[in-house]
Amino acid sequence: MQTSRQKLTERLRDALLSRRNADGGWGYFAGKQTRLEPTCWATLAVGRSVATGPRPEEPPVLRPGVPRPAAPWRHDVPGTPVNYTFQALCGLTLAGSPATRAQSLDIARALLDVRGVTFEPSAVIKQDNSLQAWPWVDQTFSWAEPTSVVLVLLKRLRKELPAAAGERIAIGERVLADRVCATGGWNYGGSNAFGQNLPAYVPTTAWGLLALQDRADDPVVTRSVARLVEDLRTEMSPQALALAAIALRVYRKDAAAALAALDTQAEAALAHGNVASIAMSLYALTAKDQDDVFRI
Repeated sequence: MQTSRQKLTERLRDALLSRRNADGGWGYFAGKQTRLEPTCWATLAVGRSVATGPRPEEPPVLRPGVPRPAAPWRHDVPGTPVNYTFQALCGLTLAGSPATRAQSLDIARALLDVRGVTFEPSAVIKQDNSLQAWPWVDQTFSWAEPTSVVLVLLKRLRKELPAAAGERIAIGERVLADRVCATGGWNYGGSNAFGQNLPAYVPTTAWGLLALQDRADDPVVTRSVARLVEDLRTEMSPQALALAAIALRVYRKDAAAALAALDTQAEAALAHGNVASIAMSLYALTAKDQDDVFRI
């Protein structure tokens, strides 16, 4: 007999398949333009084996666009800047299949050359503005979330990347150590501004922990794991709970509370229809240790 969670995951999978566009990708909502982020999460959640009819197994949005030299970016919305967080997520999606691993490596190698801009030291924002990790888009500052997602990709593929990857990874780790909040965990920006300690958030903390999973004994990490567990009840969105569950499972911590809350919030995601939320919920509820693309 099926459990209630098995029934839920079947409904989540059916919902994703019913919302798939004719080009094989997914938009943020049914019938909307195919976008990179929901396509990555949905591809991870349902697997490549579920393509039906004439739809391609690899949606066009996951293929290289018209890149600038040596930058095999996947294009999301024509005319908009390249989003490096989504590029790293795409790289992780492609890394999960032997057939597309070379494409994942191309993205990872190109990300080694991406750097956020620097700023002069600031009296009101307490952080090292000279560190150049990864920005959301070109000509912007290095942020915790894009830095974290890129680090997961680079660390997963590190053995196959050039030696320069080690230096870039070290810079990314320094940024996360520099930006960690006083209580542990990460804010979307820095940790202290205008004399005020800034709060950590569940999604950014989960990404930061995934990026530092090979440094589990570091005090920054141990404080942030505790912060994530404490903050679970404060951010009950499907995205936050899904990322928290993924991170806790990677650290071999008890993810039962996050998954139980996600059971309820996944129902809300189905009602709302946000494809990324549905896909992230399905991935978190069904991913296994041996094939989790976020495990380094």
